[in-house]
Amino acid sequence: LFPKRLKLILLSIFKLKLLRKWRYKMIKVGDDLITTSNEIKGEGFGYWFKAALATLVSWTARYWVVNFMLLAFTAVNGHLLIYARQLVMWVIMLISPTPGGSGIAELAFSGFLKEFTPVGLAAAMAILWRLFTYYPYLFAGVLILPKWIKRTAQNN
Repeated sequence: LFPKRLKLILLSIFKLKLLRKWRYKMIKVGDDLITTSNEIKGEGFGYWFKAALATLVSWTARYWVVNFMLLAFTAVNGHLLIYARQLVMWVIMLISPTPGGSGIAELAFSGFLKEFTPVGLAAAMAILWRLFTYYPYLFAGVLILPKWIKRTAQNN
């Protein structure tokens, strides 16, 4: 019931003049949403537990990168505090006006984690952190995007 309502909401949003040219693509998205919903509707607890666990492990691994980087340079107490501050940093980066939070992320790293960072290494660790957690996606995009554009352009 909800996927059908969501499709109707999407279609009503894409009736707006500015978004109208993508309306037919939204019909496909809505149909895919309904199909996927029907396919996973009957899944049991084990399926959802594994999906939630995989999501938790994936996001936790992303946030623990800084903890392990700090451990490489110094003894660290307060791992949960570091983890929590990173959650706040990621929210700040989401609302940042720069693409990917560039510049803001490095400043936030230095500000939020300065008490845990060895003196003089904050900027270098911020760049290293971004190299591990952000730039791989950019590099992958450089490799994948041209092929994807070529494939999708042929389908249109």
